[in-house]
Amino acid sequence: MRPLKLEDLHPGYVAGLNDPEVNRYLDGVKRVAQTEQSVSEFVKQNQQSENAVLFGVWLNGAQHHCGTVRLHGIESHHKTAHIGICLFDKSVWGKKLGSKVIEAVTRWALDKLKLRWIEAGAYSENIASQKTFLAAGYEWIYDIPDKYIFEGKPSTVKVYAAKSLAV
Repeated sequence: MRPLKLEDLHPGYVAGLNDPEVNRYLDGVKRVAQTEQSVSEFVKQNQQSENAVLFGVWLNGAQHHCGTVRLHGIESHHKTAHIGICLFDKSVWGKKLGSKVIEAVTRWALDKLKLRWIEAGAYSENIASQKTFLAAGYEWIYDIPDKYIFEGKPSTVKVYAAKSLAV
């Protein structure tokens, strides 16, 4: 796992983001078809951002990355951030990779960036994501009823957090 670079982009990344099974719970990605250009712009924006880091995830030295983890909304005064994950290569699903990389990025953010609160949200329907964050050491904090529209209906967002007691 390392920050994603433009040179890391490959057709499988774009195709994965456009797969309805992969992007079912990805709010912004599924609104418009992703292209090599739109994905390149997203990577560039994250490279240039002062408050985001987009990590690529490689499995056992594979040539191409199979997913991303994004730490964003990094706020230095309150020492907080948000985290999100997308494993777009379905062949790695069910192997506990998601919880391992979330745990690694979280540990890095708490230790190196000295953050004290990292937050993740998941649609209540997204059981796999909820289990992944819990397995990575996050705890359920609260629910926000009817916050987003999911598949045409209001959906509850479950909020999870990893916390450090350091100030």
